[in-house]
Amino acid sequence: MLFILLTSIIIIPTLLGWGKFLEIIFNKQLFEGISGKLIFGIFGISMIWTVLSFFIPLNVFIEIPTILIGLFYFFREKLFLIFYKFSKNDIFLFAVSLFIILFCSSFYPYILDHFGYYLPNIQWLREYGLVKGISNLDLVLGQMSIWHIFQAGFSNFTDPFLRINAVLLIMYLIYIIEKKSWIQLCFLPILFLFSQSPSPDLPVIVFSLILLNEILVNNKNTSLLFAFSVFVFAIKPTMIWLPILTFLYSIFILKSHFKTFLPGILILFLFYFKNIWTFGYPVFPVSMIDFGFSWKPNVELLNSSSQYAIQKTFDNQYSYEEIQKFSTFDHIKNWLFLDGIKSVINILFVLSLIVFTIFTFIKKIKSSLLSAFH
Repeated sequence: MLFILLTSIIIIPTLLGWGKFLEIIFNKQLFEGISGKLIFGIFGISMIWTVLSFFIPLNVFIEIPTILIGLFYFFREKLFLIFYKFSKNDIFLFAVSLFIILFCSSFYPYILDHFGYYLPNIQWLREYGLVKGISNLDLVLGQMSIWHIFQAGFSNFTDPFLRINAVLLIMYLIYIIEKKSWIQLCFLPILFLFSQSPSPDLPVIVFSLILLNEILVNNKNTSLLFAFSVFVFAIKPTMIWLPILTFLYSIFILKSHFKTFLPGILILFLFYFKNIWTFGYPVFPVSMIDFGFSWKPNVELLNSSSQYAIQKTFDNQYSYEEIQKFSTFDHIKNWLFLDGIKSVINILFVLSLIVFTIFTFIKKIKSSLLSAFH
């Protein structure tokens, strides 16, 4: 617990410094406050390290300059002073929640993918960077999630036990307290389950909830919102709905111009290029849009992997042939009511999302009515 706390004490100021640095460069904020700078810092560092990892490993010579730059801007801009705006009640809630996060994150990793997928990915990135055609060595390595690139850069001495998800939960807690979005506290017990490993599931859930909240409170920073939604998609491509939602919000609600989407489009091209470099196709693990690169994996291996991925969605409780016979209703029902803990996680997450959405809409309607009467 103490080591995770010390890791957080280094990484959080570093991200705050980088967030401020990027706000100065682009003259824009993702959103206001401490959490806006923290998430902008994650966003910026992840993009920079993704580009660097094509050429060099993400070793200590990358980590040290990154930390020094972040801490330099943290102290230069006196960002530590913004913590004083929290009330005593906020500090008490933060302290109690922080202890719970540190306690839950201190347990041994239980997710099977930790040693079969996360750890090998991070080790390769730390020692070699992105390796062309690495999916031929192990198909799973072809994914190289951007979240693992972010974790790899901090894994040399700042976070060698790979607890970056615990740090992310602390940032999410800061966002909840800062925005007074108390309903989002109900997600924390579910998210604790992902805190012991650098699972990409945690950042995509947290960032999706934050983006949804920013859309519902009418954040008008279209360019960065869309770019960030593409970044979430790049972490885990199953989140394709998020950039689509942000795009529709930008077009139909904010009436944004096409040029505001250019940063997001550039990130999308970087994501495709990364996958082509490691896997041979634009989107892992789909073998669509074949450019004929010599380092692409064998077709039979891809078919086998695709079938396994479908079975993994249902926790390997059904055969591939059984899943193919499912109706739409069967897909939803069987995913929600799997045997074991995953069923509880799935149901709680869906219920929490529904409650959060209803609560936010009611709050927005009340605010609109109050504004109309005033």
